[in-house]
Amino acid sequence: MADTTNCQEPGPVGNKSTQTMLRALNDAAKAEEPVNDFVSRLRRLNLEPDEGMLRLLSDHPNYGNRLISLFKMFKQTNVSMTDKLSDIISKNISSVGGAVNLLGLIKELEIDPQTISLACLFDAARFDLNIAQSARELHHQGQLDSATFKLLLTHPEQSLEISRLLINLQEHAYNVESLVERLGASSISSKHMSTILDLLNLMLENESYYSNAVDIFLRQEQYITKIYEGAKKLVAEHYPLCGYFELVENNPQNANVFAKNILLFHNASLIEPDYDLLGISKLGVGAYHFMKHLQQADMLRAANLQTMGQPNNILNQKEVIEHLSSLPLITNFEREELAMMLELANKEEVSPKEIQIFNALLEDHLISSSICAPSLCY
Repeated sequence: MADTTNCQEPGPVGNKSTQTMLRALNDAAKAEEPVNDFVSRLRRLNLEPDEGMLRLLSDHPNYGNRLISLFKMFKQTNVSMTDKLSDIISKNISSVGGAVNLLGLIKELEIDPQTISLACLFDAARFDLNIAQSARELHHQGQLDSATFKLLLTHPEQSLEISRLLINLQEHAYNVESLVERLGASSISSKHMSTILDLLNLMLENESYYSNAVDIFLRQEQYITKIYEGAKKLVAEHYPLCGYFELVENNPQNANVFAKNILLFHNASLIEPDYDLLGISKLGVGAYHFMKHLQQADMLRAANLQTMGQPNNILNQKEVIEHLSSLPLITNFEREELAMMLELANKEEVSPKEIQIFNALLEDHLISSSICAPSLCY
């Protein structure tokens, strides 16, 4: 009789292990099926797949059809597959369809693909429809070249705004190439690019456009929103913009206040549109708040400009600015109070004692406003 003491039937664990291994082999075989199918399709298109293509198809089988369209477009535009390009595609796999459309656009509009950054193209692919519309509009106007197309790719979200501005500039006989070169060479953010385009359109609409303003905007990117806010205020009051832009760099963080101060003097009929705004450009937020009260009392004079803009003026002291900014809108000073403060404000330099006197006059109104009944404070 045979010895069966060491013979055991395969247990549940052994069966599970075998089934798992078979399932893994089966899954691997199934995974290879679509890749093999894609490879066959590429060869029918006379596209011999290289290692990069195979890796992309294997890693992203759900995008196989779009990848095949991309590889086909690469061949038509003489783009060679490299490891770097393969990495770019893999990182932007969801934008492959848009990239195919943009490559087709490049071919259609006869743009040299060698002049285009493929990394930039894939970054912009999410906005392929906007870029296509913009590029075709510019092409129709005879304004599309590789530099302009690169600008559209660099700022795809603003591509429609860019194309319309360039077309409007050409219609007004302005130098479009210079603007494209300056914007293309900048590293300005997408958000701030929108504001710059709004500013340029504002200037064009109000017949105040001049090319040097673009350099100012690019240098003052940090304060571009304040500059735009100030420009809109001036346009609303039909005040010319050129003088504002020429001097706004003196104190760009106060650009909005600069515009308010211009209008304060203009509305008081103390300056004309051709007035030299240098003195007003030196005035800060403290001067603006104080001059508003002078205007209400009919005590604002052009002569006030000469001293209020001095660096050590009392209206530039931090604690004075805080007090002036905190005054409620209903505040009404007596003329005697304003005369006392104006005397101090007309000094080029003041002592700590004089600052204390000035603040005391302001504090009287801060205290009275804080104890008034809520129903009377509005």
